Amino acid sequence: MKKRIAAFKQRLTSVSKEEPLNKLSFVTILILDIFILNILFIGLHEHTNQLTTANEYMPSVAKSIFIDQDWTPDNRITNLQPLILADRNNSRTRYESPFEERKIKLMHPAAREFYEQTKELAADPNLHALFLSRQKTVEERGETESAFDKAKTSYDTQLLENIANAAKPGSNATSTAAQQYAQKIDRLTGEIRSLEQQIHADPDIQQLWIMTSPNDAVRNQIVAKYKRFQFWFPLKELLWQLLFLLPIFGVFYWWGTRSVKKDNPIQALIASHLLVVASLPILLKIIELVIDIIPKHFLKNLFQFLQSLHLMALWHYFVIFAAIAVGLFLVYFIQRKVFNKQKVIQKRLEKGACIHCNKRLPIGAKSCPFCGTKQTKRCPACDKKTPVGGPFCIHCGIETGCASSSTDLK
Repeated sequence: MKKRIAAFKQRLTSVSKEEPLNKLSFVTILILDIFILNILFIGLHEHTNQLTTANEYMPSVAKSIFIDQDWTPDNRITNLQPLILADRNNSRTRYESPFEERKIKLMHPAAREFYEQTKELAADPNLHALFLSRQKTVEERGETESAFDKAKTSYDTQLLENIANAAKPGSNATSTAAQQYAQKIDRLTGEIRSLEQQIHADPDIQQLWIMTSPNDAVRNQIVAKYKRFQFWFPLKELLWQLLFLLPIFGVFYWWGTRSVKKDNPIQALIASHLLVVASLPILLKIIELVIDIIPKHFLKNLFQFLQSLHLMALWHYFVIFAAIAVGLFLVYFIQRKVFNKQKVIQKRLEKGACIHCNKRLPIGAKSCPFCGTKQTKRCPACDKKTPVGGPFCIHCGIETGCASSSTDLK
């Protein structure tokens, strides 16, 4: 495993042992990595969008009806009006109607039935006209109420000034304007009430009210099905995303393996980079799933307990320290297993630097002029001086073993 990691690292950073990767080639490959990674995330996003989300399965309007039961006899016409007039009120060029067949097919059966019936109501010209009249009347009443508040504030201010000055009001124009606004508000309220009575009297509307008032047994079934959908959605989403990512990963892996077997170093170099790029989204999505599922499902009781005590900060502290522990382990593994002391010494030997302090040595130096560390040792076979860190003697080619410690060489 250790040798495989080292070989893979070498394929990432050089064309071959004899041919190092120059800076221009490295920049080119880095640009390619960034471009491919960006395309992968764009494709992953578009691929994931094909999956039915919780908001598509149970839209917010349907959720407020069947899950939250927020619709009451007092507000249901107000809540229904935006949906009935949605196609009429929206003028955006990329507007998508809430009644598109594609969207309705994705919904929970209860939500689907509600949207199908509402779509028929929106197509009824008489009902559409009633809702449109109500919308305009409500808007007019809102404007009148705003004007009434301003007139009333002005009247109260004037009255207080007159009292403070012990003077008689010179004009009741402000009071008259406020009274006119109040009368208009009453008239508009009566018109709205009349329109709502006409809407309530429609047989199809009455059927819709029955549908939006399910009994407890029906609601419990809807909630249970919606919870199951939410529970399994993260795992389903991950599997759906892996369906997009794994073939790409497999192709890059096959290409890299084939390039190594055929001794094609340039292809092996690029394939190794692309293999790393393809693995990043996979790792990120698995981490997202773990972060999403553990708190919301497996540790649900613990989270409820922490929330009840207002101690959710403890969970975040735990995540921070767990991440630090994982980071320490990875750094230890990289430093001790992948880039161990022997490899560091060999790298320094390659570039003509001191094996201890890493400062460049004068040509032919047997000891470091900066730290005093000896740079050579005697070969056990030929008894000649050979550089420390090299696994083989430069004179006889016999393996000399690992380097001695830096303290022993001083």
